[in-house]
Amino acid sequence: MVQRRKGLWLHSAGGRCGCVRASHGHLRRRLQEPGRRTESDHGSHPRQERPAGRERHPRVRILGWARRVRRPRWPAALAGLLTLLGLVPPLAAEGLLARLAERDWAQAPGVIYGALLDGEIVATGVHGQASLELGVPLTLDAVMHAGSVAKPLMGVTLLRLEAEGRLSLDDPLERHLHDLPEYARALTLRQLLQHTSGLKDYWALSGLAGQHSADRRSQAAALALVRRQDGLNFPPGTRHLYSNTGYLLLAELVGEVTGQAYPQWLAEQLFAPLGMAHSRMLDDPFAVIDGMVPAYRRAGDEGEDRHRYRRDPLTSGVYGSGNLLSTVPDLLRFGAYLLAADIDGTALLTRLAEQPEIPGEPPPAYGLGLSLGEHRGLATVHHGGANGGYRAHLLVFPGEALVVAVLSNAGHLRAAAIAEALADQVLVAQGRLPAPAPETELGPDEPAPGVPALGADDVPPGGAPEGGHGVVTGMYLLENGLPIRVREVDGQAVLLITGSPHALRHDGGLRYLLPGGQGVLAFRRDRRGEVVGVRLELAHERLDGERHAPAPLSARELRQYTGEWYSRALNTGVTLVADDAGGLDFRQPTGGRVALAPLRRDLFLEWDTADFIVAFERDRRGRVRAFTVSVERAQRVRFERP
Repeated sequence: MVQRRKGLWLHSAGGRCGCVRASHGHLRRRLQEPGRRTESDHGSHPRQERPAGRERHPRVRILGWARRVRRPRWPAALAGLLTLLGLVPPLAAEGLLARLAERDWAQAPGVIYGALLDGEIVATGVHGQASLELGVPLTLDAVMHAGSVAKPLMGVTLLRLEAEGRLSLDDPLERHLHDLPEYARALTLRQLLQHTSGLKDYWALSGLAGQHSADRRSQAAALALVRRQDGLNFPPGTRHLYSNTGYLLLAELVGEVTGQAYPQWLAEQLFAPLGMAHSRMLDDPFAVIDGMVPAYRRAGDEGEDRHRYRRDPLTSGVYGSGNLLSTVPDLLRFGAYLLAADIDGTALLTRLAEQPEIPGEPPPAYGLGLSLGEHRGLATVHHGGANGGYRAHLLVFPGEALVVAVLSNAGHLRAAAIAEALADQVLVAQGRLPAPAPETELGPDEPAPGVPALGADDVPPGGAPEGGHGVVTGMYLLENGLPIRVREVDGQAVLLITGSPHALRHDGGLRYLLPGGQGVLAFRRDRRGEVVGVRLELAHERLDGERHAPAPLSARELRQYTGEWYSRALNTGVTLVADDAGGLDFRQPTGGRVALAPLRRDLFLEWDTADFIVAFERDRRGRVRAFTVSVERAQRVRFERP
């Protein structure tokens, strides 16, 4: 299925694209037609020596804290791990961690967490079962999928290879990888690392192709899917949009540059030297792994025993962007390495914190494989992971020399919230932070299905217009062709853009503030007092939109859209069927279905989420000849009549 993440992305269903992105207090918008790129003529060289005096990493921004990284002595940081595991005196559990400790874990999957401060482990916790079938409890060294926590490993790998003179982050991809589609040849390694390449995400593409999370995926099949695409989501370097495809290609590049497959290079050059004995990059999802535990998801809210859960395995052999197997102690070792290591005399975290510069936009809060942010005023670098029923989070406070790692085999647990709660507990105990206000603390569980997951910083104070939030809820079509939806969830107004939820703060009258106060939604009434439109006010742009109700079409009107359609980019066909509600049913051959409601002529979407936007195209005679599907990370995927 298509993965979602926090942030606001606005893209039109047609040729023009725009975005609004909320990331650590910034909203960014770009309206631009993806133009044709002229092909660059680059030579091929397997090893590159850096010319004397050449700037290694131009056009980057580095957060100020990254120059003041507090680093424990090396290898003292690992020595603390080796001597203190299993001998950690427990801290007094409070708040979220106390609630976790009070749960009955006898018939439930669980969570493992640990914290490393100044090179020594100061807290660990283990709750729940490794196997519900066998009734075996989790242990501190249980092996789980860490998902996209693999991404900083790629950043470290490329920086080390650059220091050896074997590549430059500003090399075009075609210098090291061949047999690439034309659209990918001139992309730079830096753009792939920083998610500014515009590459369509292969997980989103595979979901559109009808694959399910339990379907087996291979590296070769993922690469073939990427090569079938005919373009990018946007011109490279103009926007920031998370894409796993870049890391998939970088894993292949490492193999070309080093002569070793990426999993083998990591095993020999990173995991073994750091003592990460239980970590590996998985390329065979059916391999027998010592200490590996299965993952689960909730099957419903009825009952309290193990039958409440279902197995939620990961059957992917695609690596580079994810598929890291690890343990909490191993992740703490890696975090200690991030704090202590240098690259060419520069702190490793300083290099990993290099942000892209996007013309006319604030720098995205993402570096070379790590997210950049803050927690309660303290700078952090972090990355989460979610694959199947596994959840993971690695959280580092560079100025405090604190590393927190969380792994879970329960798909409903919030690994990031647990990591932040553990960090609070450690820093409060050390007198480095005041105790957090209980009412601002997130719970450990994901919300029920269909309810938007809002972060602690997303939940604004109360307040609503006269008549409540319901007076503004509904679907709005902006003038750039993008539909947005406003919903009310548990008394909170929520903006949905391509399925991603964002809490709105009421600002009086019919005005709402976007996350971080970076923009305004101002609703307008007609003469009868009914809300009929909205204006989205951003720093450099205003977009008006009209409110729309579902507009069911007749069977005759729907007939022009129905039938068999085929996508060369996905190598799959779909069937569009008229439904009884006056809309279309998007049916995949593997059984997947999406109910589409008409918003206007030739434009349909999944109404509840304002996602899965289907835009039809007509020929000169007015006949429907093709359509494109757009989701957040894979836009304008084309289908034609077979």
